[in-house]
Amino acid sequence: MKGIVVCPQPRAADVGADVLRGGGTAFDAAIATAFAQMVADPFMCGLGGMGTLQFFRAEDGASGMIDFHTRAGARVAPDMWTADMRGRTEVSGYTIFDDLRSDIGYRAIMTPGTVAGLWEAHRRLASRPWAELVRPAAALARDGLEVTPFVHDFWARPPMPGVADGMRRIRATEASARIFLHPEGRLWRVGEVLRNPDLAATLDALAEGGADLFYRGDMARRIAEDFAANGAFVTAEDLAQYRVRHATPVEGTYRGFRVLSNPPPGSGASLIEMLQILEHFPLGALDHGSSAHLDLVARAMAAAHQDREAWLGDPDFVEVPVERMLSRERAEEWAGRLRAGEFPGAVAASPPACTTHVSVHDEAGNAVSLTHTLGTGAGVVTPGLGFVWNNSMKLADPVPGRANSLAPGKARTTGMVPTILLRDGRPFLVVGAPGGSVIISSVLQTILNVVDFGMSPVEAVSAPRIHCEGGPILAEARIEGAVVRELVAMGHTVRHSPISYDPQQSRAHAIVIEGGTARGGADPRGGGGVARA
Repeated sequence: MKGIVVCPQPRAADVGADVLRGGGTAFDAAIATAFAQMVADPFMCGLGGMGTLQFFRAEDGASGMIDFHTRAGARVAPDMWTADMRGRTEVSGYTIFDDLRSDIGYRAIMTPGTVAGLWEAHRRLASRPWAELVRPAAALARDGLEVTPFVHDFWARPPMPGVADGMRRIRATEASARIFLHPEGRLWRVGEVLRNPDLAATLDALAEGGADLFYRGDMARRIAEDFAANGAFVTAEDLAQYRVRHATPVEGTYRGFRVLSNPPPGSGASLIEMLQILEHFPLGALDHGSSAHLDLVARAMAAAHQDREAWLGDPDFVEVPVERMLSRERAEEWAGRLRAGEFPGAVAASPPACTTHVSVHDEAGNAVSLTHTLGTGAGVVTPGLGFVWNNSMKLADPVPGRANSLAPGKARTTGMVPTILLRDGRPFLVVGAPGGSVIISSVLQTILNVVDFGMSPVEAVSAPRIHCEGGPILAEARIEGAVVRELVAMGHTVRHSPISYDPQQSRAHAIVIEGGTARGGADPRGGGGVARA
């Protein structure tokens, strides 16, 4: 087998597998898959978005991060929205404004990083020509793809208070509505073929012109003119000056494995903190899904989220105490407090159903864990370009003086945690997920299921799951009623979902490599594909 690709969109996974069959590496396949995901899931990811990519290069054992976060435009001011904010959404912590300014429309957009990030990944890692990796996505956009249940559900589901519904999001601009509304004026139905010739043309142009076209060339001029005419905070200078960040993954250990994940403003340190807290407990000796198991995991989640809320921010702007978050001393301190019965207090939980991910491994031993997103999409399409812009402004803090406060050029925090576990210096588990800070819980439990409970990757991503940030425990329907009653008796508040495979729990996509064999697990909570080459 030449390799394996796992992601939420089966047709995008097929594109990556085709690259592997044609002699490409995991790096080539990840880039091609990412572009195809933009066509298959146009509000989860896109050219107007952001992301973070972790790689492992087999030839020299090198690991690294390519971070391409969105950054606030030059026209923002730290206190410009403070007086107008009406609060935050209960389940998301998104800022709420009467006019939805941080959620939809041009003011919600930050300077995008996805094109620059994938271009840099290609420059640094890839073996196949750039155009060869972009053109399959252009063909998908031109020929069209069937609308999936997950894509339709994102548009059709009732929104939480303070957030635009799908129809209002799609209709935020005329150019968006022209693509994402059916000609009859309704949502596209599951199984109908949605074609996007404008996006196909844009991808064809990028295949020839590369990232320079997008950030400094003719396409950048069109974007900047559109933004300036419609009150966006992002300028032509912001586009021209955008740069990706190279970083060393943050690192910890769990049960003898090296755990590598992404640095701030991503949440890799929080994930590792949870693992290192739980390492103080004999988790594998507990019954999986029991109240003892879930109580312990929920409280470890809540503990790390306390530190995340207090400390996480863009390290270019604020000092983030990463070493403390990753320290054995901090984990031991929290473990002692949990043994004493402490349940850390609540912070805002992040919503599901946004972002996407791809995990890739090839026969040479190279690996990629790549998470990328639009947020939930601002509903803005620059006329003629065919793609939706991000709405990253809703996750920036409009109150000055805090770790995640708004500032020009500053990235907002994210729950993304593309993660690789190493055993004897080689990848053992490649994993990541979409879905706000629920990503962290999803990846955490996938790791625990593999390492502590000996599950296969399919079992690990499919097992019943919880999420907790110090408030209620959000539990899937498959968590047994008796267990829920026991958790309540322990003092927890539990929101027991009626949905067995609840997309609110995020969608983990994992590859386990043992004995030279790679096996993939695609989360069944809305889409999911494993493609082998």
